[in-house]
Amino acid sequence: MAKAIKTQRTPYKFQYAVKFICSANIPGTSQTTDAFVPGIYQTAVNIHNPQTIAIKFRKKIASPLGISKYFDDVLKPDEVKRITCSQIQDFGITFIHGFEGFLVIDSTHSLDVVAVYTAGGRGEQVSSIDVEQIKERKL
Repeated sequence: MAKAIKTQRTPYKFQYAVKFICSANIPGTSQTTDAFVPGIYQTAVNIHNPQTIAIKFRKKIASPLGISKYFDDVLKPDEVKRITCSQIQDFGITFIHGFEGFLVIDSTHSLDVVAVYTAGGRGEQVSSIDVEQIKERKL
């Protein structure tokens, strides 16, 4: 007789996996990597609630350095929250010279999630910017 597999119901119905890069490749220094061409890279993620009700969501970081626990949060109607490179260590993931991984967001309702990627040379202003809307995955 086959055993029944227990499934746990979750209130989270949508998930977003956002590529997150906070790094520099500065040849000749300890910040040399083969993952990126020379330059400095930053990510900012904007999360917007387009609903007319408050939405619960949770977020975590997943990377080769480790996976954080989930952190619960709420967005009021039309509210926006932003997560930047300076906040990655708030998730408990320690890095020295840079971070590359994913910001994973689970939500009870559909959200607008947009990533802004910037890059520039050492000591220079931004030379590249890309804005990406992140597709949701139904859980």
